[in-house]
Amino acid sequence: MSLRDIVHRSDLGPDPNPSDSGVPQSRDTAEISRNSSVSSPVTTTPISLGPPTPHPLTYGPGKRSHKKSRTGCGICKARKIKCDERHPSCLNCISHGVECPFATQGGSAGSTKAALPIPTRSKPTAPCASCKIRAAIPITPTTPTPASPGEDPLPLLELELLHNFTLNTYATLAGDPTVLSFWQGPVVQLGLKCDYIMRTVLAISALHLAYSADSEERRDSYTAQGILLHQKASRSAVKFMNSLSSTEMDKDATASLFLFSLLTIYFALASPRTRSHADGKLFFINETSFPDWTFLVTGGKSLSKVLGERGHDTILAPFLAYGGDIWRQYRSKMEEKDSGEPPLAELRARINSTVRDEGLLQTYSHALDELELALVAMKPPAKPDVLAVMLWLWEVSDSLVPLLKVPEQEAVAIFAHFCILLKHHESTWWLQGWGDHLVRRAHAVLDEEHRGWIEWPVREVGLG
Repeated sequence: MSLRDIVHRSDLGPDPNPSDSGVPQSRDTAEISRNSSVSSPVTTTPISLGPPTPHPLTYGPGKRSHKKSRTGCGICKARKIKCDERHPSCLNCISHGVECPFATQGGSAGSTKAALPIPTRSKPTAPCASCKIRAAIPITPTTPTPASPGEDPLPLLELELLHNFTLNTYATLAGDPTVLSFWQGPVVQLGLKCDYIMRTVLAISALHLAYSADSEERRDSYTAQGILLHQKASRSAVKFMNSLSSTEMDKDATASLFLFSLLTIYFALASPRTRSHADGKLFFINETSFPDWTFLVTGGKSLSKVLGERGHDTILAPFLAYGGDIWRQYRSKMEEKDSGEPPLAELRARINSTVRDEGLLQTYSHALDELELALVAMKPPAKPDVLAVMLWLWEVSDSLVPLLKVPEQEAVAIFAHFCILLKHHESTWWLQGWGDHLVRRAHAVLDEEHRGWIEWPVREVGLG
């Protein structure tokens, strides 16, 4: 996989099918790019899952019927969908990443509806443990002072999102103090120089506010803004990549692209969930089998290999050092554990008795070794960092993960046991629901024989 492929892979662009609510517009987010050619390389569709997950995991309702609009934009009329008639761009055009006729032609005659005010932050109705971090000084919503004639208005939405990231969101991305400081300080500072880093930071903050929002209108609004910001970040990253030659990929440029891939994984994990109109069950956007973020890790690891030891001389130094420290701690705990049966001994025995290909056996053995380290480290009284959950996926991203696309039955069974780690961190807002969902997916992919191999994950997520 080339570096250019990695950056192209990061443009997820999910379609949240939001409801008829207006989207606050700022100078940056009101611009809808004419060039929407950079899109997700994988075309996917939602799938139905199991029992619905309680609010606030759901970001919006299913599709509803609407009355026809005679004054909507031309694109909504052509698609025969309800237009909210917001200016300068309607919500449907924003969510689909296309330029709204309102922005270029003034829209349909007689349309006078104005944009909604910028939404203020609000407390979640049922906050997760990591979302309880709040500022000591409350923020009182105020009416923005109009700009003087001839002066540019302040980008209040972007300022709100940046404030929320540096105050709240950063603290949910890791548990280690050094890594938290990395997200709150150096990453934001780099964003002041690198537009695609800043836009991705703001996109994650928008999804965090959408998760915490106290109304459907706010959830839809923040979600649409987050999606648009990430789409623009992806286009900017691709443009930057295309401007470089192989000789110009210095360590700092590679580090910024690596950081973009990490932030994109967070964005994909936090992407909105909604409910099926038919049965009310939860489904995840842009997905048919295993989600995009599973394979995005491969791109980040490829960039880290390009960096090599030079990465420790870049902004990434604290993050890379943390990963190495955690894995060394895992190994020391494995050596200290009681001499009992390893947690994956039964699964290992089944794989060894059925797989004859030596290359596959080596891949599976390595994946099982590393996963056992993580599972042992998870046992009480240990309280592993939420970011440590992803270290196993990182370790096997270029060996086991590609086999999920086939899919190889043994690889899917191993991956289902990784979901035990995800379930363990269910209280983290950007991981909520993934453990249950992926075990369901694994169960659906496996044949009858191999479904018996994942009884432990099925029990852990409460499906058995």
